[in-house]
Amino acid sequence: MVMRGSLFFRRLLLTGAVSCIGCSAVTTDSLAQRRLALAIGNSNYTSVSPLRNPVNDATDIAGKLKSLRFEVVLVTDADHALMRARLHDFASRVTDKDIALVFYAGHGITVNGESFLLPVDVPATLRLPDASDQGGNPLDDHLIGFSTVLQPLQAAKLGIVFLDACRTGAAKDALGLQLVSASSRSLPILRGNGASNLRPSAYSAGVFRAYATQLDNVADDGKGRNSPFTRALLQHIGTRGITIQELMIRIRRSVMQETNNKQIPWEEAALNESFSFTQVAALPPSSVTRSRSSPASGIAGAPGKASATIRRQPAVPRAAARPSSGGSLPPGLGVGAGAGL
Repeated sequence: MVMRGSLFFRRLLLTGAVSCIGCSAVTTDSLAQRRLALAIGNSNYTSVSPLRNPVNDATDIAGKLKSLRFEVVLVTDADHALMRARLHDFASRVTDKDIALVFYAGHGITVNGESFLLPVDVPATLRLPDASDQGGNPLDDHLIGFSTVLQPLQAAKLGIVFLDACRTGAAKDALGLQLVSASSRSLPILRGNGASNLRPSAYSAGVFRAYATQLDNVADDGKGRNSPFTRALLQHIGTRGITIQELMIRIRRSVMQETNNKQIPWEEAALNESFSFTQVAALPPSSVTRSRSSPASGIAGAPGKASATIRRQPAVPRAAARPSSGGSLPPGLGVGAGAGL
């Protein structure tokens, strides 16, 4: 009886060891899927209407994503060169195994169906491209095309973009940007956003695009620290067990309630698998790096300048790391400034 019992326990221990090896393999596979994020907030525009909260919004979102095990790069008050450099760096890191996310808060416009984000050094007057223009779109010299944001996201296993753009503040509603046609005729800027048509690839789950407000509307900059959209995103993104689609439903309800139904967040997507921000295996802690304009010159650092690390946690043993708790869009046409772009 003693020998048979001893043999039983040896077999039990061997079975447990095999099970642990299997668990370790699952954890290793989960760790192979990185979560990468780029958060951009532009508030202190030099030639167009400044905004109060985009820097706050991007900073707070960066911290929240870090708690959800994203590797985050934070960029604030970025000029054209810095935005292009950070987007290029981000694109170079994304692979088809990654979850990649971009958050942008600040001004944005849509011109002839093409959407752009506004760096802080955008001039007050922009000339629309003429049919005879060669060598690219002259708007690209001053603006950041939304396609530049979407390209690295399309290369990821899952891409996510949150656009809290087309801000309007209580003090000054006008953007202060003038568009001039080839005939020197000034064109008005209309409020609105343009849809982006994306197709998921064979290896990608697609790109999920979330916008702060609906077609032909502006997004509130907020009277407190954050805009209504960002505040709702911060409130709900860490909720355990909800998919990204359910996340947007909760964000929409919160923003509609706060703005008395004046602002209705939208999303468009073609995902082929579900995703939750809180369903993640134990991952090593990530860091947030910050890039911003030079206070002395009002111009952001040029590409190649080192970013300052604003906070880095010491390494945590894998066993101790834990997860943190916590519609489609109608197309826009013509010239417009858009929360969804």
